[in-house]
Amino acid sequence: MSDDPEVHSPPNERRIDAVWAFISTDEGGEGLCAGPLMGPGSLVPLIAADEVRLKLLLPWARGIAQASGKAIKLVKLSHREDIMEISPDGGPMQ
Repeated sequence: MSDDPEVHSPPNERRIDAVWAFISTDEGGEGLCAGPLMGPGSLVPLIAADEVRLKLLLPWARGIAQASGKAIKLVKLSHREDIMEISPDGGPMQ
């Protein structure tokens, strides 16, 4: 068995200038919502980089609100700052 991650790498279609995230809120603060989008035992953050995927996550966010009893906010993060680029050849990070 290999420890290498499984990679699905279709061609990229556009630049990502905004990301939407579903965030739960309570008296202690905020937390990023996650759901079993890849099946039982998985937890995937409810984030989207386009409106098509955002609409697919909305039912999950509603279910989390009902199950947790917490309010869920949809936030749009649109200030982009490129922090690092990792080279595919394993070279030093920039």
